[in-house]
Amino acid sequence: MKTRSITAIFIAAVYVGTVLLSIYVNKIFFDIFVLMVAVGAGIELCRALDKRFSPPLDIFVFLHIFLGYLAFFFISKYLDEGLGIAGFFGVFALLTAICFICCAASKKRTKNNAISTVLAMIYPVTVLSYMLGLNYLPAVFRVDAILLVFIVSCLTDTFAYFVGSLLKGPKLCPNISPKKTISGAVGGLLGGVGGAMLVYMFARFGWLKTGLFGSGTISNVVHFIMLGLLGSVFNQIGDLVASYLKRKCGIKDYGTFMPGHGGVLDRIDGMMFNAVVIYIYLSFLII
Repeated sequence: MKTRSITAIFIAAVYVGTVLLSIYVNKIFFDIFVLMVAVGAGIELCRALDKRFSPPLDIFVFLHIFLGYLAFFFISKYLDEGLGIAGFFGVFALLTAICFICCAASKKRTKNNAISTVLAMIYPVTVLSYMLGLNYLPAVFRVDAILLVFIVSCLTDTFAYFVGSLLKGPKLCPNISPKKTISGAVGGLLGGVGGAMLVYMFARFGWLKTGLFGSGTISNVVHFIMLGLLGSVFNQIGDLVASYLKRKCGIKDYGTFMPGHGGVLDRIDGMMFNAVVIYIYLSFLII
């Protein structure tokens, strides 16, 4: 428990540092955080798939991160910030085609290697591109979106853990994650909404350069409740997806990088799904 607590403090410090540096210094710090997470999570998933399935071709996963970000950055900076994610999808399509061609022409690799590689390029790399997308939303949305992805995810996980441990009760998905309970899931929803309301207070009183409240675009509490609720739901779906893949790969954790918490992917599995729904929700508001 002591080790887990120390690691949790370290994780919290990284999150807070990333947010503050991104808000007050330069948004490139958020990009760096996401790219480092993508590399770590990508390596962990490749290693996990290697245990039960045909080994992915790591080089394509790394190329997807590197070339995808270059395309994302170029499009966001010189063409349209709202289309940056399209760069990642374009690179994904190109690398997928090359990967299948290389495996078809190889005597050592098969289409199963290509399938494993494509899975690793989709999850987590392409999913994480939506977290990058939050950093390139219009200024009036950007800070609130970043705060929402961190705070909603953290409070969802925290409330789910403590409420589930305290109340226990029926299991949520015993075949996928035996420890998760329905009471924990409800607690997670409450934590997610509470986290969104905390961001609402930041926006309402103008703290930390947040801007949604004063913009007139999202000036009432209903949007924040929806963002907290949807973010929490997708955060928990992300946890279940990660648990499902771990069971298929026959592993307990994706890594040991963070003692007591597993690997990088174990920590951001829900957060990156939360980022997807926040990005899509705010994109509709922009339109």
